[in-house]
Amino acid sequence: MPGPRHPRREPRSPEHLGSSEEMAWRFPLPMEVAHQATGLQTCLNLGLWLDHFTEWEERRGELKRAEASDKRQQIPKSFNFSELCQLLSAYRNRWDRMLDALRAQNYIVQKFTLRAASRVIVGLGAESVLETSIRLHRIYGFPVIPGSALKGLARAYAELVKGKNESDPVFADIFGKGPPESQAGKVLFLDAVPANPANLTLELDVMNPHYAPYYQGKEPPADYHNPVPVFFLTIGPDSEFLFAVISKKSDLAQQAESWLKKGLTEMGIGAKTVAGYGLWKNGTELLGATSAAEALSSTVSPGSSQEVRAARADRPEILKELPRKTDARIPAEIVDNTSKPVKVRLLVEGYLEKPVACSGIRNPQNFPPGTFVWVTISQKEKDGTIAMVRLAGLWKAF
Repeated sequence: MPGPRHPRREPRSPEHLGSSEEMAWRFPLPMEVAHQATGLQTCLNLGLWLDHFTEWEERRGELKRAEASDKRQQIPKSFNFSELCQLLSAYRNRWDRMLDALRAQNYIVQKFTLRAASRVIVGLGAESVLETSIRLHRIYGFPVIPGSALKGLARAYAELVKGKNESDPVFADIFGKGPPESQAGKVLFLDAVPANPANLTLELDVMNPHYAPYYQGKEPPADYHNPVPVFFLTIGPDSEFLFAVISKKSDLAQQAESWLKKGLTEMGIGAKTVAGYGLWKNGTELLGATSAAEALSSTVSPGSSQEVRAARADRPEILKELPRKTDARIPAEIVDNTSKPVKVRLLVEGYLEKPVACSGIRNPQNFPPGTFVWVTISQKEKDGTIAMVRLAGLWKAF
């Protein structure tokens, strides 16, 4: 027998908007989920906004298409929030540790950072409840660039620009071969992930097709047709991403990195590349190294000028234990710069999951999460654990 039907809910007055009962009517969610969907204005997960928090018109039985652009405008465009900074920093740390584990297994890892030179849109035509989409991390909601797309771009550059094909041994080793001589590629292309939440932004863009009936095959094109704007989200310019290719053979990893870099900087990735979207330019993994050095010049002793001038070349190694000298420098990573003192993660076993306060930074905005620094211990708890540290300099790989 069919189960009991839920009673039909009538539209609520404006003063009731936001209540759990109204959520059940406004959003196509299971009732138990809708009751928990309160305070949506504080939701920082972009994936939830796009996939689940789309209003539904019960009378017409369809999405509120007129509200789609307004909903996108409500989506957080910046990721420089405390919660997101910590989330992205933790994800990037796991990403770096994965690369360290691969290096330990004798894999050659070619990692580099690029900055978006224009708006980037990957996944524009992916399945979505709206007209357009964008490729996001399935769990955390921040934008990513799939490794499959990066591999396809590197292959396209090698074929279209360099004239390579599967008859070339290096090309075949990197990308593999199709039938009848099927061969797997010997290079892994990892998903590109944000390098730093401080400069990761999303921008709203629009396509404005003027001849919708013509594109639908209903009428010939005519000037009296009404434009139908289609809104979509893009990765904003100057957003930095981390890229990595991995192989057991050094020459293959280096060649794959070269083709991928050239493809990103000369051809672009994603949709609308003919219109100038998807291009990248060289960037530094430590954003704002110059501004950070300027800030350090007023906070670090003159004797540490070597660290002030240094930019990050790679990440520091994780120490097995704290140095015995109380004034010894310890490598650390900024995890939260939204308040004073900033929070850092000491790169020492036993402190990796325990952020501590770091004094000595006068301009926290110049030290985005992901910045590696040297610190010294300034305060300990009664049990001997570190309670606070002080900035000693920018980290440099020697």
